[in-house]
Amino acid sequence: MRSRFNGRRAFIWLCGAWVTVLTPTTLAMASEALWEALQAGGKVVVVRHAPIERGPGQTDPRVRDPSCQTEAKLSARGRRDAAEFGRRFRAHQVAVSQVLHSPFCRTTETATIAFEHATPSGFLALIEEMPPAQAAAQSRHLQQITSAHGGPGNLVLITHRPNIAAVSFELLDYLDALVLAPDGAGDYEELGVIRFADSD
Repeated sequence: MRSRFNGRRAFIWLCGAWVTVLTPTTLAMASEALWEALQAGGKVVVVRHAPIERGPGQTDPRVRDPSCQTEAKLSARGRRDAAEFGRRFRAHQVAVSQVLHSPFCRTTETATIAFEHATPSGFLALIEEMPPAQAAAQSRHLQQITSAHGGPGNLVLITHRPNIAAVSFELLDYLDALVLAPDGAGDYEELGVIRFADSD
């Protein structure tokens, strides 16, 4: 899987090595190019869920409770951000053919707030506490689903940071969106990341 970045970069010399610095202008250019790619359709968007409640007395995010009574849930900010995330897709006129999400409460809530119609999918469940063989198998399933997508709309997959880190070198914050382009030959290309904090 190759990775590609659209837009100019600035470079500085630091500690004996060239380091890439992404300026706000460059980030905006990159985000706009990725929105245009999504408008063309046929892409897969892998998204980390919205912010959750944090602080004393909050549940360990690894805990699973299908009733959502004791499982980590979205914060008030998370619910606002999830709504804003969906609004941006509509504002950019991005066609979404399907939304799949991890069955965890926070991913379910993110998906339904942002897109209303969404389907829980076990292959997007949190891999952090899984046995290594099971986690590896689930990551392969994610890659297979991604490479098999053919459009014409875009497939949105809402999952967890460890799951994304298992298939990409990109580090995603809440509601950052990794844009992938299936190549039709069982592989895909990473086009880049739309950073929630840097796009509109």
